[in-house]
Amino acid sequence: MSLSNLTLPVAISAVMAVVPLAHHAPVADTSPSAASAAACKGAGTCYVDVSVAQIWETPEKVRTVDAKALTNPVDIRGWFAAMAHDINLRRDVPGETQALYGGRVTVVDTTTKDGVLWDKVVVHGQPTPRNTAGYPGWLPDRQLTKLRKKAPSGTTVERVTGPTARGYASRQALAAGAPSKGGTEYSYNTEFAVKPVAGAPFIVEARANNGTPIYFRRDDLAKVPTSGVTGDDVVAEARKFLGLEYLWSGTAGFGYDCSGLTSQVYSALGITIPRDSQPQFDAGGGAAPAGSAEGERITSPSDLRPGDIAGFGSSTSNVTHVGIYVGRNDKGEPMMINSPRTGESVREEPLANRPFVGATRFIAP
Repeated sequence: MSLSNLTLPVAISAVMAVVPLAHHAPVADTSPSAASAAACKGAGTCYVDVSVAQIWETPEKVRTVDAKALTNPVDIRGWFAAMAHDINLRRDVPGETQALYGGRVTVVDTTTKDGVLWDKVVVHGQPTPRNTAGYPGWLPDRQLTKLRKKAPSGTTVERVTGPTARGYASRQALAAGAPSKGGTEYSYNTEFAVKPVAGAPFIVEARANNGTPIYFRRDDLAKVPTSGVTGDDVVAEARKFLGLEYLWSGTAGFGYDCSGLTSQVYSALGITIPRDSQPQFDAGGGAAPAGSAEGERITSPSDLRPGDIAGFGSSTSNVTHVGIYVGRNDKGEPMMINSPRTGESVREEPLANRPFVGATRFIAP
């Protein structure tokens, strides 16, 4: 994602009239924390309390079509469906990033729009030169909670490993639910405190923000690597998303933009890199923003190694797209995995399709 590409429409002021203050309860999200959230209400440190929170530029720019992305529980797939009839609606999403369930934010300002409290936040774990603390933007207060109970003893930190995974409020609901329905659908890289379930080796118990249990299939979650990550690991993670539709601002397994894909793949492997395209490139030239790993600049396609983040644009100071280098195909062409643009899906394609300006290597050979 490149900030230079933003062309956002003037929002319709009536949007919040269709999103009442009371929590909605769409089938897409039935998490226990969503039902009993302790609203943030401007508290300094809060946590995302929906499966995916869209981080908006300003409340004034939110559109009527965005209603399903503003509730708690949130209905991300319903939001996508509402935009499906018009590609411009997805191209012009008036936001620049997303935050995953349980993610920590710092509230720096509040405002009320049409009777709804909004919080201006910085999202931690998404380095950017725009703010040393994290990525800035706005979201409805009802999508945050100030309650984050300490994980009980015997738990380990694990993250969702597939594009999405469903968590259930009980073991019985998990056993009865088909993988494609019921429960709450959480994104790739969402983090939980997890412990095994006695007598049920194929189930694990995670903890919601408020401490209540959420049950997942054992193979839906795994520990984040602490060492030994390779470029081939990066490629393998990126390949999980082949065919996933592009979403401007997307940092979740429901839809990624280009740098949302690269940053989340690295995050899932325990390496924090910048959120956006230009800062990802600049991190290879000694200009990594606060909180980001430092990288190494690669200037020639012939020197690329799998896992390197290739940058594209008109110059090294105007990098508008990134992709993950995967190696050469049987024709000898350098190839990458990338999330191309609105209306297209994550795919593997030649680097030569775009104007290559260099790359950043975050993993030492």
